[in-house]
Amino acid sequence: MKLKFYHKLLLCLASALLFCAGWTQWGLGLLTALAFVPLLLIEYHDVRIGQKKRVTGIFMWAWLSFLIWNIVSTYWIYHSTLFGAAAAIFFLSLFMACVFWLAVVVWRKAGMRVGLIAFVSFWLSFEYLFMNSQISWPWLILGNAFSNNIRLVQWYEFTGHLGGSLWVLVLNVLVFVIAKTWMFRENRKALKPAYIAIALFLTIPLAYSIIRYYTYTEKTDPVDVVVIQPNIDPYNEKFETPAVDQISDMVFLMNTKTDSLVDFVIGPETAMPTGMWEDEMNDETTIQYLRQYLSLYPHINIIIGANTRIFYEKGNGKSETAMPLGSTKHFFDLFNTSLLIDTSPDIQIYHKSKLVPGVEMMPYPKLLGFLGDFAVDLGGMQGSHGTQPDRSVFVRKSDGLKTAAAICYESAYGEFFAGFVKNGAAFMCIITNDGWWDNTPGHRQHKSFASLRAIETRRSIARSANTGISCFVNQRGDISHETQWWTKDVIRAKLNLNHSLTFYTRYGDYLARMSLVLSGLLILITITRLLMRGRR
Repeated sequence: MKLKFYHKLLLCLASALLFCAGWTQWGLGLLTALAFVPLLLIEYHDVRIGQKKRVTGIFMWAWLSFLIWNIVSTYWIYHSTLFGAAAAIFFLSLFMACVFWLAVVVWRKAGMRVGLIAFVSFWLSFEYLFMNSQISWPWLILGNAFSNNIRLVQWYEFTGHLGGSLWVLVLNVLVFVIAKTWMFRENRKALKPAYIAIALFLTIPLAYSIIRYYTYTEKTDPVDVVVIQPNIDPYNEKFETPAVDQISDMVFLMNTKTDSLVDFVIGPETAMPTGMWEDEMNDETTIQYLRQYLSLYPHINIIIGANTRIFYEKGNGKSETAMPLGSTKHFFDLFNTSLLIDTSPDIQIYHKSKLVPGVEMMPYPKLLGFLGDFAVDLGGMQGSHGTQPDRSVFVRKSDGLKTAAAICYESAYGEFFAGFVKNGAAFMCIITNDGWWDNTPGHRQHKSFASLRAIETRRSIARSANTGISCFVNQRGDISHETQWWTKDVIRAKLNLNHSLTFYTRYGDYLARMSLVLSGLLILITITRLLMRGRR
């Protein structure tokens, strides 16, 4: 069978639509196990008919497919930044196409079997390296496609969401082997191993996951948690309305659900938007207002977001991200911060450390510094923010109980999130402000990723969003008490603590690190074969 142009176009579109299906709210993540197959069939056809030297063709088909996937699944970025959306969609699609193309090169130089292994290894390595780069955008990690299929991926407690990526990639390869045999009328008797492999690779993880989901039992060790959703417009109110008025409104919400049994109250990201100096926070009116509330409920711990600053006199001890303070010789750092406030004078602080490229940081400033004029101003969150090297946790002083607050974007990174748990957090908070994306799939996708983090770490999660969606997540990934979009609300629930560590929490993205080693070996093998051919 010879594929014509329109055949390839249809295969390309089929690939794109299968990818897109995984990022809907309808739980169609398993369709991603077929998404690479049409592109692999195009490549197999071109090699089969002798077009080994024409690699640009498959590159363009792959790029088109990935571009459609990126546009359909993450178009909503434009609500916060049109330039950022265009850049993210264009370059991520390009990077994906380059990774696929590199696997194709290995395929054509070292054979199909080596090429398919390279495809799996290169893609998994790419996801890991991209997540840990300064231009990271983790939304379309293949393993995220199952965030609405939690009954199918309970095994993420061993592998994390990159284990889901590996699962998808291997299934695609197995389906491709079967599909190309039927499509090009090859020896179908040789397919028995492929049928067995795909059956085992599907059923064993799924069987374990379903059994684990329905038999998983949380140890009864509850904390009583209140989550507030103030619903303040991030564009027109958040950074224009006096901070004390915003806190006053939040305290009113707290009081509607507060009694002597509540342990924690969780507020959203940048609930206190003014850039407070960290050495003077107790003098801030907003902090004093919260302490008045705590005088009525001294047993409560408040976890809440703020913008904070650190002052460096004449630049002494300043960090790499420090900025000049006006025309003075002094410097300061700006942080997106979470705070734990109790009745003691000491306020516990965590600085957000997974920053949004182009919003909270300029990636690779020496190379891309000229793009500073295009940096996105999300309601006062523009500029290079400071970070901290460790995933610090909050400690309740009455009994030493540890928790932590991942801030917005940080909850999309499995290994990073698990770092809080590894440092002792017995339950987790996610504080965020998803109002930038309007009422689009963006905030719903972000919410669903919390389920994956709960499964990976087996930690209950309290999620407070400024404009929605706030909710609670149990250790199986089930979401409860879900609030509506653009609604002022307050919710309360008991969350069970867990002090044990999952395999994934202990070892992180070990599968990806193994794939990096394998990818290096495959590249060396390919280069060696090319050199040996050149000597003949």
